[in-house]
Amino acid sequence: MNTLHNCGDVIAGRYQIRHVLGHGGMGITYAAFDLQTNQLVAIKVLSLHRIKDWKVLELFEREAKILANLNHPGIPQYLNYFEIETDGDRAFYLVQELAVGQSLFELVNQDWKPSVDQVQAIAAQVLEILVYLQQLTPPVIHRDIKPQNLIRQENGQIFLVDFGAVQDTYHNTVTGGSTVVGTFGYMAPEQFRGQAVLSTDLYGLGTTLLFLLTGKSSADLPHHQLTIDFHSVVQLPKRFAAWLERMIEPISTVRFPSASEALVVLQGKQPLPPRATTYKKPKQSKIQLITTTDKMIVDIPSSLLNSPQSLWLGLSPMFGCVFIFWIVNAFIVEVLEPKYDFYFGGELIFRLVVLIGFVPLALGIYLNAAQSLLFSSAFRTRIEIQPCWRIQKIYSLGFFTLQLLPIRRNAKLQASLIPMQHQFFIVKNLNSFFTLAIASTNIKLGLFLSDHEKAWLVNEINAFAERHNYN
Repeated sequence: MNTLHNCGDVIAGRYQIRHVLGHGGMGITYAAFDLQTNQLVAIKVLSLHRIKDWKVLELFEREAKILANLNHPGIPQYLNYFEIETDGDRAFYLVQELAVGQSLFELVNQDWKPSVDQVQAIAAQVLEILVYLQQLTPPVIHRDIKPQNLIRQENGQIFLVDFGAVQDTYHNTVTGGSTVVGTFGYMAPEQFRGQAVLSTDLYGLGTTLLFLLTGKSSADLPHHQLTIDFHSVVQLPKRFAAWLERMIEPISTVRFPSASEALVVLQGKQPLPPRATTYKKPKQSKIQLITTTDKMIVDIPSSLLNSPQSLWLGLSPMFGCVFIFWIVNAFIVEVLEPKYDFYFGGELIFRLVVLIGFVPLALGIYLNAAQSLLFSSAFRTRIEIQPCWRIQKIYSLGFFTLQLLPIRRNAKLQASLIPMQHQFFIVKNLNSFFTLAIASTNIKLGLFLSDHEKAWLVNEINAFAERHNYN
């Protein structure tokens, strides 16, 4: 291996190289001795002359920036970052506290076979580190949890190292998460699409635990479609096996939503929550859903002519007007007129005055109640969602278009189902809206959609929001 430095070299007049710790696409890592502080350090070096993609330098600088703001006993402390320019080259140096010990990968290759209790203890330690990372603002995703990046000391303490693939979720929001990083066999399926969410690191931890239990990478274990079938390879306690299954779910929204929830279930403080249901678009649905890395468009067609239910409810304001007219007219004829004697023509004038006064008031009250019915059934609804967050709500009917002002918020977006305050017991599915909630704003949608369509849209919007919410 062609290294940048040899044993005994002194870098920046301070760091004396001891030996090579490892090397990869992000540079070479050395063990060194700090001549000023008399402590062992790890130095990662990246040569500008040797990199073939500027993205590598961006990742290296991002690693240094994020490490400088971390403070956890399970993460080697950041110490220094500097550059050295020579003839024809420039080298970048990242200095950290040296985590003394062996990686889990090395230990297993030396025939170390941890017990289930030891594996659970390792899982708990790593989850505590991930809880810390996920509680930062913005949360930090490591994206490369694997046996090689977990160092175990003789006393059993675990260190998480190599933040070269690290990503704060703000950067993921800005770039759309287009960079594919990670290690095959430990990468979550969404990472192959250049995406990363909080549960991405849980998948990496789950596959790492399988390596400790089986001695094999998850890529070498049996698979059923995208699901790893480890039951035929290793026998585990039922409760731990169910927990591990949830960690390695191929669909990110079905895993534990965060490290904190995974930890409390592992520790037995909470039961395993029900498996989240995944929804597919109903076959007969005419809803158009377009999703890119940074934008989602939901196009809900008019339902006025699609079903007798929506047709009758869409026409309900007209029937309401007729009903109001009949009630007011009957009130005049049966109650008011018998009490008064009108001259010729006075009866007609009196009726007109009463109708002109009462009908607009009653009609206004009725139309306010029927507004959601009109817009949900008669108009085509289009929602455009972009981080962070620009939401446009557009109604259209023929050549008529009503575009509401964009909503802009720096807050978390969440879709959910909410019940209607007044149930229409004769109309199937007309029992709930689905809403987009952002800060104090609630956008109601989809009154006439089927329950399956509503659940599908809620799931899709929340999955999109999960990739962009943390800004």
